[in-house]
Amino acid sequence: MMATNRWAAQVVWAARETQRRPGHSILLFACLCTFVFVIATPLLFCNALDITRKRLLEHAPDLVVRRVGTGGWAPLPIAEGVHCAKRIAGVIRATPRLWGVTASSDGPVTLVTMLGSPRIVGGMTPPSAGEAVVGQGVMASADGQQLILGNARPLSVEIVGTFPAETGLVTHDVVWVAAEDARQLLGLAPGQSSDLAIYLFRREEEQAIQSDLAAAFPWPVQITARGSSALRLHARTVRTGGIAVVAGIPALLALLMIIVDITAGDRDQRKRWGLLRVMGWTSADIVRLQVAKAVIVGMPAVILGLAAACGAVFWPAAAGITARWIAGGQHLPVLTLDGSGVLLIVLEIVTLVGVPYLAAVFLTTLKGATGELPTALQGYPWN
Repeated sequence: MMATNRWAAQVVWAARETQRRPGHSILLFACLCTFVFVIATPLLFCNALDITRKRLLEHAPDLVVRRVGTGGWAPLPIAEGVHCAKRIAGVIRATPRLWGVTASSDGPVTLVTMLGSPRIVGGMTPPSAGEAVVGQGVMASADGQQLILGNARPLSVEIVGTFPAETGLVTHDVVWVAAEDARQLLGLAPGQSSDLAIYLFRREEEQAIQSDLAAAFPWPVQITARGSSALRLHARTVRTGGIAVVAGIPALLALLMIIVDITAGDRDQRKRWGLLRVMGWTSADIVRLQVAKAVIVGMPAVILGLAAACGAVFWPAAAGITARWIAGGQHLPVLTLDGSGVLLIVLEIVTLVGVPYLAAVFLTTLKGATGELPTALQGYPWN
């Protein structure tokens, strides 16, 4: 009971100490809060982006086959392509797709459709001729419910729906139209498609089956595996997060220097510790006092920094700006990211920041509070 009362008294004393030197406390609070925000935002963003990509790629085809020629991409004959793909053991479905980039009244958009598939995203019904389902970015810049597509032969379509916000990472500039409209805009004949989406019985065979699949077509093809794309995107995300951590090391060192200076950098502080020892305080009491002060200032700073970082990553209106800051590229007005696994990242950040912070306070105080009393009290009137 006495130990509990002693700790409570030291916490109250520590709170009064932070008010005695408000400038130092505010400086430490601001530095710690800013550091947590700068470190936490890239780590939270990269983790959320990686999880969101994995979730979206789970619904992607296992393999994508595109016909190539001397001039690059070439239209793929649907009947022959599907027949060749289905001859390979392990292929359960080969779906022809139409897609490409076309102009719109507000800039280029990605035009898509899928043949032979009644539903694509979230149970949405495919649009009919003259209709379109658009991404959040296209809808935000569209003039009413009408959208003009194409240059040479412009086509006016009516917007009848938008893709869900959680798919914005891949559908931001996408326009989903009927097959006949896509053929007109992309210049494809009725029997042609842009590529084939291949679905396998066993996904883990996507690497082994590629050579047999390529040999089954009478023309050269380029095959892209879902797993390879996911691995490449994951490596890019990990690299971005690693760069953020490495870039934060100088800031961490600067923060530790500020802590050392604030904790025991001036003579008045060391004299005060000597006076407390004369009054009966032990070195352990002084260390506990300084650690309590560090927690009183540091905990709200860490919480505020983490809250600001979470807002910058998981608030859709701010996440697009954060994406441009961290990953570069186009600014997305709205970006919805998956928050799974955020608790583990928060614990990592608290450990990354909290342990060095408290260690710096503890070691600095321990060194200053265990000095000789005559040295610590030098300069007081009775000397």
